[in-house]
Amino acid sequence: GDLVIVAQRNLQPAFLTRFTRVHDESSVGGRAMARRERVIVEDVLADPLFAPHRAIAAAAGIRAVQSTPLVSSKGELLGVISIHFRQPRRFSVTELRFTDLYARLAADIVERNRAEEALRASEERFRRYFDLGLIGMALTSPVKGCIEANDELCRILGYPREELLRLRWSDLTHRDDLAADVAQFDRVMAGEQDGYVLEKRFIRRNGQVVWCTMAVRCVRAADGSVDFLVALVEDMTQRLQADEALRRAREQLAHVSRVAAMGEMVGSIAHEINQPLAAIVANGHASAHWLAAQPPNHGEAVTAVQNIVAAAHRAGEVVAGIRRFLQRGAAPRAPVDLHASVCEVARMLEPEARARQVRLQVEPRRGAATFVPGDEVQLQQVILNLAMNGLDAMATVPEAKRCLRMAVEAEGRHAVRVSVCDAGHGVAPLERDRIFDAFHTTKPTGMGLGLAISRSIVETHGGRLWCEANPGGGETFSFTLQA
Repeated sequence: GDLVIVAQRNLQPAFLTRFTRVHDESSVGGRAMARRERVIVEDVLADPLFAPHRAIAAAAGIRAVQSTPLVSSKGELLGVISIHFRQPRRFSVTELRFTDLYARLAADIVERNRAEEALRASEERFRRYFDLGLIGMALTSPVKGCIEANDELCRILGYPREELLRLRWSDLTHRDDLAADVAQFDRVMAGEQDGYVLEKRFIRRNGQVVWCTMAVRCVRAADGSVDFLVALVEDMTQRLQADEALRRAREQLAHVSRVAAMGEMVGSIAHEINQPLAAIVANGHASAHWLAAQPPNHGEAVTAVQNIVAAAHRAGEVVAGIRRFLQRGAAPRAPVDLHASVCEVARMLEPEARARQVRLQVEPRRGAATFVPGDEVQLQQVILNLAMNGLDAMATVPEAKRCLRMAVEAEGRHAVRVSVCDAGHGVAPLERDRIFDAFHTTKPTGMGLGLAISRSIVETHGGRLWCEANPGGGETFSFTLQA
């Protein structure tokens, strides 16, 4: 470091200017600083290190110098005290002892002034923090009680400062929270801990309860007793109000979600029931048509009536399946012959396909086994939904091209694949990623639930449902299940 002149007496301005800042050993003070020991030059004209400063020393009338370092009680270099003489001088032991005593007193004064300055700076910083108002603060003495409080704490508790300083913490604390606070305070006083943090309720001046977080830290005296305590108090009212508002918002969102789920469930049930009802209506019209023919076609009428019975039975099975879904526990699983299910769906769809002038084509069984574990009603519902979508997709296609092909085949050694292929206009590229989303539909009157429900059923059975464009036009919907 450098030596800077802070006090002097009887030295000329030119000399002071030369030695305003000393940082090397060419000066006597610089040598004392570097060596941390007294340096004596009895005659500057005979000292080779002082050669650069002889001219200025001669002009100031300086011939001898002694410099003694000032060292703190901790061994820190505080400065250097130098005495200059106008004649060469040899110092006696008494003079050096007197100089040592003077240096010791000077070091004590400097050290004490530095400590006081640091304390004042620390107190000033603390006062700035105290008055900043970001958080409630108080200084408390175990003997004198609350000795200081800032404006923010007065605002939180609703008291003027003069009145607040006359109260005890127990007077301000909610009675249900007092025991926990006192227990923590007693542990601090017993020396078991130096502080604590807790959430507690204060009673404001107007009787209102306010929730706060309080952090307490003690400052101990040399004997270990508590000198005073610093308390930080944060008002949590706004945060609790925000939490309450968030809780209400979540409850409202949950209610909306339940309503939406109920609406989706109602739409799903309607969609499930609608298909067997549509089959009943179609076969009812068909049976009336066959009976009204001349002569009546009793065979076709009997078939239509049988289809009505089968569709009604299917509607009952759908309702039973919904009941099973709403009950706790897993739905029962049994071996399902997917090829037989496809044939059953084709039989139910035959009148509808005939009315729409669509050829139904069921491919022969492929593979030794087409059985999968599952819920037969749900899997038939998936096949029926895919087939009905295929019929709808060909509504505007020329009659000669209307063909719905259904196939079941083994997929490797451990899976079965069901495919429903139509000759419609296919799925637009932008729709392909969204077609299985709930309530997304490409039909003018569709609800957008069929494919979403179908995918859910297939995935519940551990399978996968997807679609892909046919090379010659149209779309093929497929799903696979474990055999």
